[in-house]
Amino acid sequence: MGDFNEALWQFEHFSESKRGEWQMEAFRDVLADCDLFDLGFSGVPWTYDNKQSGLRNVRVRLDRVVASANWSNMFEQAEVVHLTSPCSDHCPVLLKIIPSVHGRPGPKIMRYEIMWERDESIGDVILDAWDSAPSKSDLGSVASMLREVMCSLHEWSREKFGSVRRKLELQHTLSDLQKETDAGSREQAKEVAKEMNELLYREEMMWLQRSRISWLREGDKNTKFFHQKAVWRARKNRIRRLKAANGQWCDDPNQMASMATGFFEALYTKDENVDSDQLLSSLDERVSRELNDMLCKEFFG
Repeated sequence: MGDFNEALWQFEHFSESKRGEWQMEAFRDVLADCDLFDLGFSGVPWTYDNKQSGLRNVRVRLDRVVASANWSNMFEQAEVVHLTSPCSDHCPVLLKIIPSVHGRPGPKIMRYEIMWERDESIGDVILDAWDSAPSKSDLGSVASMLREVMCSLHEWSREKFGSVRRKLELQHTLSDLQKETDAGSREQAKEVAKEMNELLYREEMMWLQRSRISWLREGDKNTKFFHQKAVWRARKNRIRRLKAANGQWCDDPNQMASMATGFFEALYTKDENVDSDQLLSSLDERVSRELNDMLCKEFFG
């Protein structure tokens, strides 16, 4: 962390003259050889300003924070902020190891886990949850039922799968059994090894899903790679601030949540000034009344 006296890319150099490509390429090679990567930043896009005017002004990002993959895994929420200073031609760089917390965290998002499909009973769980609905007559009730199905799946997952981190306990058990020489211990060791391999495979599928690496299929238990990709994807997708209608930026999570809710409410609320019949009359009919009646019939599996 500090002044490296070099930029990584041409877009980090703000001036009339371009920066030497060979210098930046050498800097990138050094970071790659040391297995270090840039942590990004928020704030102004440069850290050095020569304070000159006109065409002589040069602004460039010379100060940065780089880290190894292991350090980034330990401090997944780390943030780098470019501050401002009236005294120096370099701006202060602040590294936040633990991010500021505004208010209470939002509700946990429930996602479908592809590792559930390793258990044959998942179909029965979904069917039972779906059949428990009193009515599915409109889109609102269907959406509500889908949420109920997901809740049932997560409850079933906690009972059936438990934590995939249980492999650490199995490692100790397997180590103890492998020290024994009797036939019974060897058979138990085979069963524990089989269960442990299944847990490793499920964990790999879990991180594969989070990493969204479509070109890589379940393979060599390289969960560290998947974990690193998931961490970087979460960091890239994190929304740090939003611009309000008055042009002001907001970084308070509670206010940001209200802004997002208001935006989508306005986006999807019916406009009373629009005549839907007039719009529909200009569309060509694709589904006849007879075809619609057939599509609305009750489905029998």
